[in-house]
Amino acid sequence: MIILFDGTSDSRKLALDLSNAGYDIIATATTEDGVLKLEKEKIKSMMGKLDYKSIMAICREYPIEALIDATHPYANSLHETCIRVGADTGIPLIRYERESTAIQDERIYYVDSYEAAERKALDGKNIFVTTGIKHIELFRDIIQSRNTIIRIIPDPENIKLLLNLGIKKDHIIAMEGTFDEKINRAIMEYYNIDTLITKDSGFNSDPKIKAALSFGINVIIISRKHFPWNRVAHNEAEMKKILNEIRIK
Repeated sequence: MIILFDGTSDSRKLALDLSNAGYDIIATATTEDGVLKLEKEKIKSMMGKLDYKSIMAICREYPIEALIDATHPYANSLHETCIRVGADTGIPLIRYERESTAIQDERIYYVDSYEAAERKALDGKNIFVTTGIKHIELFRDIIQSRNTIIRIIPDPENIKLLLNLGIKKDHIIAMEGTFDEKINRAIMEYYNIDTLITKDSGFNSDPKIKAALSFGINVIIISRKHFPWNRVAHNEAEMKKILNEIRIK
């Protein structure tokens, strides 16, 4: 049995592909919404908190032969936990990771932290933040001193948090989905954006980066943290090749 740590549309696609190929896959989710998305694809799933103790319990309860960390590139805490579990149990760990964005331009600035992103963004006036709700408090200075537009998943608690931070209602874009370049351009043009703050989320970041560059907007990208992965796959074919190499069928 393979346990796959889910969290993105591409990780669910991987789980479905492996399941259809005959692998015994069970995917994890931390929310009911996550479970529903997995069940919609007819993927076996379990819901619960994913920390060291709970993952170790799963490894003791089930005949786990491999761990696949297919979570978001910025799920740093879970990445660290998976590496620790793999080391302590001896169960092979495979990282399934999106390729980084390949877009290069003199208006793209890479920074190592949210704090550094905020400092750089202070050069602008109309800031578009697309990093999600986590750590949003670290952008307090630009929220208070700049015209800051924030796009988040439409969750009531997220919206409440932003309102408490002082974000105006008409500066909150609550949308869920994959946003193409056209949608991003429309938002940036409407709000007269001059600075974009985002993450290096690979194909999910490319449309908004391209949209920003088409308007001459400065792009601030919070870099990914690097982890000591021994096995990394970027697509289904690479994943199956690794599974074959470690004799998981």
